This record gives sequence, structure tokens and C-alpha cells, in this order.
Amino acid sequence: MEENMFYLDKQSHKSKWHLVLMTSFGLIASSYCLVLPAQMQTQIGEAFNIDDPKQFLTWLTSLHFLLNSFLPFFSGLIRDFYGDRKSIIFQNGLCALGQIIVTFGISSGSQIVFIIGRILLGWGIESLLIVLTSFICSYYKYTYLTFVLGMYQFVYTLGFVLCIWFAPQITSVGASNTIAILATTLGMLMSIVAIDIDVDAQSTILNKGAKYFKKHHEKLKSSTLHQQQQQIEGEEIQVDQLNHQEEQMAVEQVESEILPQSFFEKYFGFFNKNQYPSIYWYLLWFYSFASTSVLVLVDYAQEFLYDKWLIAIDNGETLAWKLVTLMWLFSGVITPLLGFVIDKYGQRSSLTIFSGLMAIWAHILVLLQSPFEGLLLLGLSFALSYTTVWSGVLYLTQPNTHGRSLSLFVCLQNFGITITPFICKLLEQLTSSTVVTEIFLLVLAILAMFISLMVYSEDKKFVNLIDRGLEVVSEVFTEPASKLRSKEHI
Repeated sequence: MEENMFYLDKQSHKSKWHLVLMTSFGLIASSYCLVLPAQMQTQIGEAFNIDDPKQFLTWLTSLHFLLNSFLPFFSGLIRDFYGDRKSIIFQNGLCALGQIIVTFGISSGSQIVFIIGRILLGWGIESLLIVLTSFICSYYKYTYLTFVLGMYQFVYTLGFVLCIWFAPQITSVGASNTIAILATTLGMLMSIVAIDIDVDAQSTILNKGAKYFKKHHEKLKSSTLHQQQQQIEGEEIQVDQLNHQEEQMAVEQVESEILPQSFFEKYFGFFNKNQYPSIYWYLLWFYSFASTSVLVLVDYAQEFLYDKWLIAIDNGETLAWKLVTLMWLFSGVITPLLGFVIDKYGQRSSLTIFSGLMAIWAHILVLLQSPFEGLLLLGLSFALSYTTVWSGVLYLTQPNTHGRSLSLFVCLQNFGITITPFICKLLEQLTSSTVVTEIFLLVLAILAMFISLMVYSEDKKFVNLIDRGLEVVSEVFTEPASKLRSKEHI
């Protein structure tokens, strides 16, 4: 059966909630493995005879983010070329294989093997959410898409919260890594079950009469409406030409599932403004600045909170650790709730502004007044930026380019997380002050807020371009399965 039917509408299939459950196992396992080494510093130091395991893990984390500034793009290419099913197996396989190699590296005392395993594991972890998002889109595009993406983020957050809470209680290195291997293996098995459900869903839909998402339809309609508003009075739109364009799009819709794309169209389509409009690039830079300003602070928040606020308190380190964990838990819980509201009311472009303003306010609170409230606001800001941007990208870009479209967001975010700590350390050396780090992150949040204004302006110019799911009653057309099967043999 043809797999890469990216435009096939599967929203009516009864098992779509089962798919969310099955694919979540891989996410929770991957996030658990991501932060596991930080909870095993002493054991890792003993295994490799390292005097300062914390410095070693800090270097390894920097390597992780540096490599994943470009590796997820290849995962996006794999998804767009080979389809969702194969890419899900590939990413879950990387997680399982990477964790097995990591375990072997620790047990054998080989740093090289351990590092290779972490590289493979990191690639799988950073790219898994990309392929799962593109996979689930055809089941929820105009119903509960943002809510489901929020559930994915909640599950991902839950994985490393569980690791932070329970992994330190396990003193045995072998036991900790065995749990991680079992978790990633379970994620792999559950992804196979999800793929089997997807195969059955596609077969059922094709037999009953397939529905397809229309290519470029709403983008064209929104831009045409904007042109009508700007035209001189009395000038008429060529209706016949527009109807012809819509008929041609319907033909291209089915053919795009069967006829291969050229090499340039498949791999270097970012310069095509029809596929990647200006608002896509605004969202990319907004999300990069916003997420970097939040995630870099959270990365060193425990040490920052202890040195600045909790050093005089008994068990201050433990309290700082609990505050950061609660922030992540709060962010994870609030994300699906925000997704549900966004699915119902839209206003993504307005919420990007609100997200930027909250990030600014949060940094000011952390810097001057209340670190706990500031961390909670940072968690809320990150949840808003994630739900608005990732769901908006799925409306802005074509289904057969979702892999590449989403991968750029992960790559640029990881690049920001890689270089920002070095910039902050340089500024600290030049100014002999640690406060300059927080000021720099505040500047990033301000930049994100200004870019969000550009997102809002572009979105309203084209009549709520990133809320198209709310503007269209039905953006699908029906075609008999027999006609589709006849075209598959062309």
C-alpha cells in the first residue's frame, strides 16, 4: 500500500486516540533517558575514573545540542522522503540502540562508546517529536490538533520529571540503565503497534472513499481576500481563472501523492514563498529567541536560585531543585489545557505577543524580585510559544514538507541553546558580574516579543493565516477509492 499519502484526511477514524497513547510511550522513554546521566554523576565518575563528572556531563550536553543543531534536519528529510511510519521506527530505533550502547559503555568503562551512544540517543530524542507531530496531524488537523500536541509535550515533560524524582533513588548503575533500555524498547514496540493501526486506518479510508486536504487552498483564499480589500473600486477578480486554479489544485493534490518530486523541490524548497511564506520565517525566529531565553535560564536555574536566593537557607540546594522540577511539571500540565483553548478560539498570532510579554515579565521577576513566580511564568511562556507555533506551522506548510518545516525549529532552538551559554560566560568575564547573563536572556525575550508583533501583522494581513482551521468548515474534497487506485497505476 502507498505509504506517503501525506494529504489523506484521517480525522474520522475511530482509533485516532489509540495512536496518541501508543506513540506517547516513546516520548516519555526518550525524555527519561535524556536527563538520566545528570542523575548518575557519581556513578559515571566512578565508571570512567573522572575526577569532575559534572564538567564531563556539561561538555557532553554542549556536544548534544551542537550536533542536534543540524541532525534533526536529516530526520525531517527522512520523514518527507520515506514517510511517517519508517521515520517513527527509525527515531525510536535510534533511542533504543543509543541507550543500549550507553549502557555497554558504562559497564565496560569506555568513554568513547558512551559518547557514541549518547550521540545516537540524542539524535533520536531531539527528532522524535518532529515525526510524531507530522504523523498525528492528518488525524487531528481541524479538530484537537493543538490539544494533542500539548499532550505530547506533557508526556515529554513527565518523562524527565519522573527521572529527576526517582532515578537518584536507584543506586545501581546497571538497574538505572536497564530501566532506560526497557523503556525505549517499549516505546519501539508501541510505535510498531501505532503503525499497524495507521495501516488499517488508511486501508479503511481508501475502501470507503478517500478524503484529502486541499493543497494551498486556504492560503490562496486568504491572500485573494486581502487583494480584494486593497483593490481600486470597480476592479473585478477573474472568477473563472480562480475556479480553474482550484480545479488544477485538486488535480495536483492527488498527483502529488503519486508522482515523485524533483531533487530541488524535495530538499531545497525553502526559497519557495508559496511553500514557506514570510510568516513561517517570523515564527521560526520568534520561537528560537523565545525558547532560548527560557531554556537556557532553566538549564542553570537551580544553581542560579541557590547562589542568589537560597544560599542562606538550610537544604537550599534541595529547595532549588524542587522549584525547577515544579516549573517543568507546571509547564507540562498547562500545555494541553492551552492547546484545547487554542483549538476552540484560535488567536495564535495574538498569543505569540502574550508569550513574549510573559517571558519579559518572568525574567524581570527572576532578576529583581521573586524567582519562583518568575520560573512559573517562564514555564507558561514556553508552553504558549510551543502550542501556538508548532500547530501554526502545520497550517502554514504543506503536509509533504512537515518534516523539514518542523526540523528547522528544533535545529535553530538547539543552536541557540549551544551558543548562548558561551556568550553569557564571555559577558560575565568582561563585566565581572553574573547578573549580565539574566540581562542577556531578557534581551532575547524582548527580541522575541518584537518579532511576535511582525507575526501578528503578517497574520492579520492575510486574514488569520495561522488559524485557518477555524476559518474553514471543510478543507477536504472527496474522491472515490476506485479513482484513486486507478491513478496509483499511472
